Amino acid sequence: MARTPTSPPDDPAGRTHIGAAAADTTVSDEPLPVPTPLSRADRKFRLRAGETVPDGLRRAARGRLAAGSNALATAGDHDERAEAVHDTRKAIKRVRAALRLSRAAVGEPTYRRENDGLRTIAGRLAGARDARVMIDTLGALERRCADEIDPRTLRRLHERLRDDDERASAALAGEGDLAVRTRQSLEEVRARTAGWRLRSDGFDAIKPGLKRVYRQGRKRLRTARDEPTAENLHALRKRVKDLRHAAELLREAHPKRMKRVAKDAHTLATTLGDHHDLSALRDYADANPQLFSDMAARETLLAAIDRRAETLRRRAVKHGRKLYKRSPKRFVKDIGRGWDKRVGAVRV
Repeated sequence: MARTPTSPPDDPAGRTHIGAAAADTTVSDEPLPVPTPLSRADRKFRLRAGETVPDGLRRAARGRLAAGSNALATAGDHDERAEAVHDTRKAIKRVRAALRLSRAAVGEPTYRRENDGLRTIAGRLAGARDARVMIDTLGALERRCADEIDPRTLRRLHERLRDDDERASAALAGEGDLAVRTRQSLEEVRARTAGWRLRSDGFDAIKPGLKRVYRQGRKRLRTARDEPTAENLHALRKRVKDLRHAAELLREAHPKRMKRVAKDAHTLATTLGDHHDLSALRDYADANPQLFSDMAARETLLAAIDRRAETLRRRAVKHGRKLYKRSPKRFVKDIGRGWDKRVGAVRV
């Protein structure tokens, strides 16, 4: 099957744009059909009583991968493409979380192959996601600090960000584009799920992964609390998302508790996500002083970012202490008891 390289359009000014590296992969000449819609039950990211853990993990992963592929296939205009990118990245994160949860059972070779592959796929879409989020983050900050920030002084910054957003969106549009390449990769992973073989079943298949996910989150929280850098807070966010998705997947084991864990983790991840977006905007503004009407406008924006980021940092630490108040051993033991009563006791 012939493959042709694609590349982003040249910028006569020689500028580096968000997402410019996202189009340097290859694409099949043959367009993919829209995936066959799955039933709501099959799409649900949750292990069900009555199915084995291996079957449930494969089903949940296939459902999320199909959802991501469908979102990209049916996206039309600029806003729909942005939403499709967001939905696809969320789908990939859930599948990677499922792999981390079952890492010991699925085996290291399969885990590394699929996790690394999915990370690469998500990375292709990062430019399209980052460009839109940067615009939204700047807009929210301007509204919050309307008495300090004059939008007129940020006109060139807005124009560059919109230009970046248009370029990233254009990479998703048309035949032989980034969306098709991404869908091809997602469908390849979806096909491989049939070959995922787990070495154990029941709670034993996920217990080591659940303990590891929870323990890593607590460790990242301590690090972020003691050294609150943007990098450490972002690393905490990744582990919090893993815990949220693990709670979603294991909902039937302890419905009330896992619903609460998922909700608390979502709240914390959102706070950390807002902090990360502000940090990315700060780096962008700091690296492009020529986009401001004057240095005072730039310093005003940076100061507003720093104040808001500090508020979010304190809030994140507070939420984190609540989420990770139990020891890993106690947390996993409680979930295991619920599993034995509600899920593990039922088999078809």
